[in-house]
Amino acid sequence: MRKGLGAPGRRASLSLAAGLVIMAASVEPAIAEGERADAAPPTSDVGANAIDEATTPLPIKTQIGFKPSYTFPNGDDRYKAELLFEPVLPYQGLLVPALEVPWFWSIARIQLSALSQQNGQGPASGFGDLTFTDLGARHVGPFDVGAGFATVFPMATNPALGQGKVQFGPAVGVRLPGDPLNVAVLVQNFYSVAGSSQSPDVAYVTVQPFVTIHLPSDFFVTSDAPMAFYWRGKGSTVPVDLGFGRAFGEHFVGSAQLWDTLADSGHGNIKIRVVLNFQP
Repeated sequence: MRKGLGAPGRRASLSLAAGLVIMAASVEPAIAEGERADAAPPTSDVGANAIDEATTPLPIKTQIGFKPSYTFPNGDDRYKAELLFEPVLPYQGLLVPALEVPWFWSIARIQLSALSQQNGQGPASGFGDLTFTDLGARHVGPFDVGAGFATVFPMATNPALGQGKVQFGPAVGVRLPGDPLNVAVLVQNFYSVAGSSQSPDVAYVTVQPFVTIHLPSDFFVTSDAPMAFYWRGKGSTVPVDLGFGRAFGEHFVGSAQLWDTLADSGHGNIKIRVVLNFQP
């Protein structure tokens, strides 16, 4: 009796298990496909979005940039090697993380360089000054517009690598997205407000244009060399650059750039720079 009753039960259990396996096999691919569709856009869109985030002063995703470069100078200068560390951290809030305002987000950008150089005054190696920029941003029609402040902290470990002054001033960023062309600009105005009495006062504005052209297969051409115009302190600098790069998925964008200083301080200097941009 037990054996007779058990066989139908086992057959029923096997039939139920087989039915569940068949149902799972038929349903799982559809669920997985739906999850993939919701999680990320197609590959080309992923790459284009990563490029746009890496080449704007007003991103909405965290950027961690490493930018090694080598300059072949003219005149008394012999060489300059630099590694620029540039994290860009968007956050909810208007210039302060706890101060949330509808339709606004903010972007904190930190720039700190490790340098090694040799010029007419001799060799120098160490860290340069730290620049901190904080912008509150929002969408205004087709534009992204941001405004806030920028500060330079005199953290240079060698006087030859920094300006020796605490600096403060307003900062403005504007971006016009498009396809295949994106354009943006970041303008920062600095005034020395404190620091070493042995260092001269400075007052200047930096203008950094961002021009990006999307190419097929997630390649792109870019230009983003910052210009500095001094009316107090050292001489101005007007470089131009051209870069070629590619997005490798949604988390990494890399490019190589060639710079040439056209006017004023550093005229004729040639710089090669590699940009490694990570988007966690």
